[in-house]
Amino acid sequence: MKTRLRMKCSTCGCWNRFEVEKVFLEPETTEPKVKIFIPTYMPLKLETCRKCGRVIAEPKELIRIKIEKKE
Repeated sequence: MKTRLRMKCSTCGCWNRFEVEKVFLEPETTEPKVKIFIPTYMPLKLETCRKCGRVIAEPKELIRIKIEKKE
């Protein structure tokens, strides 16, 4: 499934949007009855920051979104 992902550049802080393919990974589990799918995103091409030109995403690496809990 193709979708657009928003990602913030770690250098300049500029928000960038680019197309990714959403894929689900199934990790190895010890229990056969439990199935877990982890959503990850695979960029379709090399993506650079619009402002500073730094490479944000490459096609060979998967992106996993982690939600940080604020206490």
